[in-house]
Amino acid sequence: MRYLHELNVQISQKRRSVSVSKQMDRDLCNQHFDTFQTFWGRPGHGAPAGDKINKLKLDDLLYGSPETS
Repeated sequence: MRYLHELNVQISQKRRSVSVSKQMDRDLCNQHFDTFQTFWGRPGHGAPAGDKINKLKLDDLLYGSPETS
């Protein structure tokens, strides 16, 4: 009878441990998705928005600006 009681205690501890582990995993997942939505979820995926200006400056350096040509 004592053996059965110990097995039942072990089973309940294992179930509790698995439940806690699953809850922690869900919390980490939710935290990951929240972070993804606030930082990488932006338009352009976090890339700088001023690429066109830099390209124009490079074109001016390489080929001269249209006003001076």
